[in-house]
Amino acid sequence: MIKNNNAAKPLPTEKAKKEKKKLFHVEKRFNMALWQSVLVRFGFILVAVFFGLLVLTMAYSKINPFVSFGNLFIGAFGSLDKFLEFLRDSALLLGVGLALIPAFKMKFWNLGGNGQILAGALVCVMLMVELGGTMPDFVIVIISLVAAIIAGAIWAAIPAIFKAFFNTNESLFTLMMNYIAAGLVGIYIYWRFPDESSIVPAQTHGRLPILFNSNVLIILLVATTFVGLFLYLKYSKHGYELSVVGESINTARYVGINSKKVIIRTLILSGAICGFVGFLIASGIDFSITKETTHRGMGFTAIMAVWLAKFNPIISIGTAMFITFITKGMSQVQMSNSRYITDDSATNIVMGLIFLFVIASEFLVEYKIMYNKNGKETDIFEIIGNFFKKVFGPVGRFLKKVFVPVGRFFKKVFTAVGRFFKKVFVAVVRFFKKLFRIKDKPEKKPVKDAIDSFDEDSIEDSEPEKSPSKKATSGKKKSQKEGK
Repeated sequence: MIKNNNAAKPLPTEKAKKEKKKLFHVEKRFNMALWQSVLVRFGFILVAVFFGLLVLTMAYSKINPFVSFGNLFIGAFGSLDKFLEFLRDSALLLGVGLALIPAFKMKFWNLGGNGQILAGALVCVMLMVELGGTMPDFVIVIISLVAAIIAGAIWAAIPAIFKAFFNTNESLFTLMMNYIAAGLVGIYIYWRFPDESSIVPAQTHGRLPILFNSNVLIILLVATTFVGLFLYLKYSKHGYELSVVGESINTARYVGINSKKVIIRTLILSGAICGFVGFLIASGIDFSITKETTHRGMGFTAIMAVWLAKFNPIISIGTAMFITFITKGMSQVQMSNSRYITDDSATNIVMGLIFLFVIASEFLVEYKIMYNKNGKETDIFEIIGNFFKKVFGPVGRFLKKVFVPVGRFFKKVFTAVGRFFKKVFVAVVRFFKKLFRIKDKPEKKPVKDAIDSFDEDSIEDSEPEKSPSKKATSGKKKSQKEGK
C-alpha cells in the first residue's frame, strides 16, 4: 500500500504548544501608565549613576563614591555662575536638538550637525576678523548672525538636494560634510594665521552684547528659537507636510505634497538653526574657532537628546538638561580628583554607562519581557514588584500603624490652634470696630419675611390702571374709518 505523505498532520496539543514556548520572550507594551514609565526611567538613572561611580571607585581606589556623587551636583549647581553656565550649555544642546527634530520627523537622518555648526562659526569668525575695527560692533554682530545662518543652511541644503533628486544616502553624505567643514576651518586658520597652530586668536570686535551676564542673552535667544520652532511644527502647514513625508513619500505624493521641496526646505531650516548655534558659540562664548572643539560634539550628543524625547521639543528640554548635568558633573568629578584621574577616559566610561542604562530604560518602557513558568506568562516587572512588596510590605504596614495615629494627633492639635487664632482674630476685629465706632452693615431680611411685611390692600391700591387691549383699540380704529 502506498503511503500518502501529503496527508494532513494532526494539530499539536495544548501541552505540546506550552512546551514549545520559550522561557523568556519580548512583547510590545501598550498599557504602561505615565507614572510607571517615569519611575522606570528615574530608577535606571539612579542605578546607572551608582554603577558608574562604582566603576570609578574600582579604577581609582582612593576616590570616595559618595563625595563623587555630591560633585555631580556641584558641577552643575555649585554656584550662580555654574548654574548659568549649565543653563547655557543646555540651551545650546537644545538648539542643536531643535535643528535635528524637523529632519528626523521627516525620516532624514541628519548626522551633519557638527559640520553645520562649524560652517556658521567659521563665517562668523571670518567676519569678526576682517570687519573688526572698521565698523561698529553691533553692525558686525548683525552681519555675522545673518551670514552664519545662511552658511549653515547651505551646508545642510547640499545633501538635501542630492537626496531629493538622486536618492543618495543622507547619513553618509551629512557625515562626510562634517569632515569637509573641519578641513575648511583648518585651511582658513593656516592661511590667515600661519603663526598659530590650530586656533584663531580671541577676537575683541563683533562680540555678542552682555545682558546682566554673558550667558543670559544666549539662553534667551535659544528660548525664542524654541518657541518659534514649536509653533512652526505644531500649527503651520509646513510642519504638517514634513510629518506626512516622514510617514510615507507615496502618501505625500498622493495628497499633492511636493516631497522634494519639503526635503530641501526642511534641511535648510535644520542647517540654519545649527548655523545660528555656531554663531552663538563663536560670537558669544569662544570668540574664536577650532576644528576640534568649537562644535563640542553636540551634533551627535543632540541625537541622543531628541531620541530620548521621542522627537518632542518640550521633552527635549529635560533630556538636554539631563545630558548636560551628567557632562558637567563628571567634569567636576575629574577636576576634584585630578591627582588620580589624569585624563577623561574614566569619566567617559562612566558617562557611557549612564547613557547605556538610559537607553535600556527606554527599551523596557516600550517592550516587556515575559517569563514563562509552567505555561503561565508573567511580566518581569510584576515579578520584581511582588518581590519588593514581600520585602517592604511589613515595613510599610509598620510605618502605617505608627504614622496614622501621629497624623491624627497633629490634625487635632492644628485644628485646635486654628480655632484659637480664629477667636483671637474675631475679638481683635470687634475691639477695633468699637474703638473707631464702625457700625456693622444692617443685615438683609430674607425674601420671605420681606414679602410678608407688605400689605396686600396697599399693593392692590397701588396697581396702575390696565391699558386698553389691542383688540379694543383696533375696533375703535375701524369705527373711525367707517365714519370717515
